Amino acid sequence: MRCPRANRHSSRNRTTSARGGRRDGIALLVCLFMMVVTSILLLGVLDSQIAQWSALRNTQDYEEALYVAGAGAHHALSELEQDPAWNAGIPDTTFPVWTANSYSVTVARPDANTVVLTATGRVGTVERRLEVTVDPGS
Repeated sequence: MRCPRANRHSSRNRTTSARGGRRDGIALLVCLFMMVVTSILLLGVLDSQIAQWSALRNTQDYEEALYVAGAGAHHALSELEQDPAWNAGIPDTTFPVWTANSYSVTVARPDANTVVLTATGRVGTVERRLEVTVDPGS
């Protein structure tokens, strides 16, 4: 003879839908769906962060190229201070020495009392120009 209590307990474990089919795998499907949604959201956040890092790097290179061009202008001003007739310019020079950053300077004399120095700083793929107008007599 069977125990009525055991029958009731075993029938409670078998959940059926209104159509009479079994619903044993629904929790797994919901879990998989939530994992897919979470993965998609995570990939979106990661992609956004990579774009932000890239923009930050470009901004940093842009500012650093201006500083390197400034170093080239200072170098040219020191040359001009030593020799007011200096006209040679500065070829591509690495600055600081341990980096791939560089500057170059061209010299133009539009009239007898004016010297125009154009310093170009390069950092990575970024290039910035700095133009300085000097009166060597003062």
